[in-house]
Parts: sequence; structure tokens; C-alpha cells
Amino acid sequence: MDTTFATHYDPGTSTLELTGTFDHAAWALVDAEIDRAFRRTACRLTIDLSRATDVPPHAVGRLVHLCNCAYPGTIVRVASRSRAAVQVPAPVAA
Repeated sequence: MDTTFATHYDPGTSTLELTGTFDHAAWALVDAEIDRAFRRTACRLTIDLSRATDVPPHAVGRLVHLCNCAYPGTIVRVASRSRAAVQVPAPVAA
């Protein structure tokens, strides 16, 4: 699987898909890509993060905040976290 950060805009669905690994360099590109896509959509943009990896929850929050402030009506879609990825501490014997 390719882990390089990439963006793809689908004009048919007004969706900006962000794929690959989100690192510091990727976040530097996100604002410009969202702005470019938002201008193409007539204000009905969906940002799809479902195929992106290593997106920390605070980064999703930052993205949602950015969209709420600057791009009204934008939908941010993320994949649900796998239960297997969540580590639950073992019960402590009493």
C-alpha cells in the first residue's frame, strides 16, 4: 500500500479524498488543497479521510474546526477506528 500523502478531487461527487500518511509535510498542503476544492464545488464539499492513515484525533478536530470557520457546509468523513486497534488494559486481580 502506498503511504505517500496524496489528494484527489472528484468533481462528480464534490469530494476531496486525502490518502496516505498524514505527517507534518502533509498538513502543510491540506489548507491549500481544501481551499482549491471548495472553490470548485460551489460550497458543497466532502472531505474524505477514510483511506488516510496516521491521522490523530486532534488533527481531525483541527480540520473540522477549519471547515466550520472557513468552509461552511463542508462535510468531513472519517473511517471508524477498528476495535482491534484500541488497547484495553488487562483487568487487575484483586
